[in-house]
Amino acid sequence: MPMGKSQEVRVITATFKPGEKTILHTHRFPVTYFVVEGTFRKEMEGSAPVIVKAGQAFVEPPNVKATLFNHSRTEPLRLVIFYASTPGAPFLDPVH
Repeated sequence: MPMGKSQEVRVITATFKPGEKTILHTHRFPVTYFVVEGTFRKEMEGSAPVIVKAGQAFVEPPNVKATLFNHSRTEPLRLVIFYASTPGAPFLDPVH
């Protein structure tokens, strides 16, 4: 969690087309994903892949290389994403 004097809570939505995938990235803070529709596969360095379905939530720890993709080849994936960060912090940091 952010340790500074001020923090901001952000709630965003994301939609992924069938088979769509994020870039390899890290987050500076824990991120909670709630699946509204569809199923995603989360791959994180040092862990077995995780499948998360509609109605379920998943918390991604900070500073872990990860990617997320829509597990379906036919259905969209809709997420609500919650996190607390220092004001103005980027949502993710790409891994090169």
